[in-house]
Amino acid sequence: MILTHTDTERFYQIWWSLLKYVNDRENLVVDFPENPNKSGISPEVAFKIRGALWASPEHLHGFVEANPAGLTEEDLALAASWHRRVSGDFIIMKHLKKHSVFLLDSDKPAAFGVLGLMSPIDEVLPYSPPVMVKAVLLPFEGKITYDGLVLPYSIHFGGGIRRGFSQSLRTATELNGLITSLEPEDGKEAKTDAIIDGNRKIMIEFRKDLTKAGLSEKMASEHFFMVENFVKSFLLKQIPPLSLLSINAEDLKRYFSKYGEKANRVSFKRLGNSQ
Repeated sequence: MILTHTDTERFYQIWWSLLKYVNDRENLVVDFPENPNKSGISPEVAFKIRGALWASPEHLHGFVEANPAGLTEEDLALAASWHRRVSGDFIIMKHLKKHSVFLLDSDKPAAFGVLGLMSPIDEVLPYSPPVMVKAVLLPFEGKITYDGLVLPYSIHFGGGIRRGFSQSLRTATELNGLITSLEPEDGKEAKTDAIIDGNRKIMIEFRKDLTKAGLSEKMASEHFFMVENFVKSFLLKQIPPLSLLSINAEDLKRYFSKYGEKANRVSFKRLGNSQ
């Protein structure tokens, strides 16, 4: 659930250098330590400088260009990758063996597998999941961590809201899987596998709904295989592949224009009613 000790040391070497660079430019606090790893800085100071850092993209760009700390090319490339950060209010849904699950709950929910730094994230937080936090997620060479600062909200969620979060998490993982990398080329195969698995789960529930509707086995099978063919011959042939959760009227129009004579539109109406 955490980066390796070596990776954590490397992260903080870059991170403290970046904070010092921003503080030197903005003059936010006096007596910023030369080596925060030894003397440390207060969370209040770190939050203040971090706020200025992420508020202006010029700070990260300038740091990489100037390289005031004399970092290696590899470390500069890692710092530069932080422009792909994901910031906002997240719901930490659970802590797994490999990572903590951060949910970005929105119209298009996304779920991230996040690693801690010196301590697992569950040891940093004062509350048990689900807990809302303000955080900044950062790429770290094919993994996701955070910038070391996480602000939990003291909010208690009732049963209805918790169920809503669980549904959003399910939707997120069925659409894109659990995102474990913020690098642009990483995770394409995993995302495709997640969409295939998500469609499979939806089809299982669709078959159950058809049976519950009191249809004959023959009729239920006809509707099921009609939609299954739509998934295999159309959705999974798109680039990138599409999830049943993301289809719209235009997708169906394109499909019907090609398979209209063979497509039973009632099957798709039943699918829409079951979701």
